Amino acid sequence: MQFRTKARAVDLLGKGQIADLPTAITELWKNGYDAYADSLRADLYKEGYKGLSKTYFAISDDGKGMSDTDILDKWLVLGTDSKSRAELEQESEDTLWKKPRIKAGEKGIGRLSVAYLGNPMLMLTKKMGYPLQAVYFDWRLLENYNLFLDDIVIPIQSVENIELLETAFSKLKRMFLSNFDKESDADGNPIWEDKQIDLKSVIISETKNTILEEPVLNHISSFFTQMTHTELCS
Repeated sequence: MQFRTKARAVDLLGKGQIADLPTAITELWKNGYDAYADSLRADLYKEGYKGLSKTYFAISDDGKGMSDTDILDKWLVLGTDSKSRAELEQESEDTLWKKPRIKAGEKGIGRLSVAYLGNPMLMLTKKMGYPLQAVYFDWRLLENYNLFLDDIVIPIQSVENIELLETAFSKLKRMFLSNFDKESDADGNPIWEDKQIDLKSVIISETKNTILEEPVLNHISSFFTQMTHTELCS
């Protein structure tokens, strides 16, 4: 016998620790500080700005970023012991050659604060010497009380060139939508039922209709082009 975790537990952990929007942003900025960032930003792109059809919220930092292995072994692992890791850190490439910092985040679940900011989410991260990594997810999927964590596909895609981001984004969305391919579990019970059928329709529709509009895409391209230039010149 072993414990199994319902997907809803992650949803409760994320929302349960957040009192309001400033708290959610602060928790994510703590992660940026722990990643040795010097610049922490939050940008709100309102519907109508430069022709935007929707509102977008972007939070960013210039920290050390993550490789695909880091995402799988750290970001997707809840409750990581950052305090123990901090004791082992020394000035190196892993600290961006800065003096080791006392960790601001200790619970290992601060990353779940992003669920408070809105849906869906596109996470972009780049570690020095590694390609850009893109992760797409809609946190409302975790509200399904019939799903276990090991039932869920979280799409990750390497992006060799920022100009290929839109192509990678389309692939990520298709991968995410595979979460809705199964209608029932191994015992024949429906995975989506009652009011959650409406939630399923909303998530699928919004995923299909989510695009990277030009002002937002330009912001992303500018940010990572600058980061890549800094990396090449360092």
